[in-house]
Amino acid sequence: MLKVRDLKKYYNKNIEVKALDGVSFDAKRGEFVSIIGASGSGKSTLLHLIGGLDYPTSGTVLIDDNDLYELKDDERTIFRRRNIGFVFQNYNLLPMLNVYENIVIPFGLDGEKVDKDYVDYVIEILEIKDQIYKMPNELSGGQQQRVAIARALVTKPSIILADEPTGNLDSKSSSQVVYLLKKVNIELGNTILMITHDDNVAQAASRTLKIEDGRLLI
Repeated sequence: MLKVRDLKKYYNKNIEVKALDGVSFDAKRGEFVSIIGASGSGKSTLLHLIGGLDYPTSGTVLIDDNDLYELKDDERTIFRRRNIGFVFQNYNLLPMLNVYENIVIPFGLDGEKVDKDYVDYVIEILEIKDQIYKMPNELSGGQQQRVAIARALVTKPSIILADEPTGNLDSKSSSQVVYLLKKVNIELGNTILMITHDDNVAQAASRTLKIEDGRLLI
């Protein structure tokens, strides 16, 4: 359901920087893929391009046969909101909203009615039922990341993109978040693409790709 073909991202400053230099790979529906690499290897750039958050120098990204960069900007924004769920290192929760309100934000952005049964199901899977009326500042980092994962899931996206989801967590919270991502992958069948610099986190996935200097290592 994901096809990345010869994806490149070059920056021209005083000298050309090849952040991505011809990356190609596929991910099957329901697969959990991790991409591991050191800081500056190009993994975040790759995730941003797959998520339509940046524009490539060249190459294609197809999600469910939709060519992301053949879409107009407003079409790509709508497609991204409806088909791609993002989980960021810094959680990106709105501090003035409680947990439940943060989770259901995507419905409001699209003017859709909240699918309460599915939202409740996701909350149950992520084990945050007793947290839904709390504010983000009342939660631990691990709990905040669970809320962020729930928010990413509620619109039933084609793919979840997780950008260093354990980067701000201690080892115990990190293990819990990785366990829950695997649980989501198994029970809900979401395709997950996760980037990380941590070998232990990467091992949670069913397949691991390594990136170095903007290229995937074979």
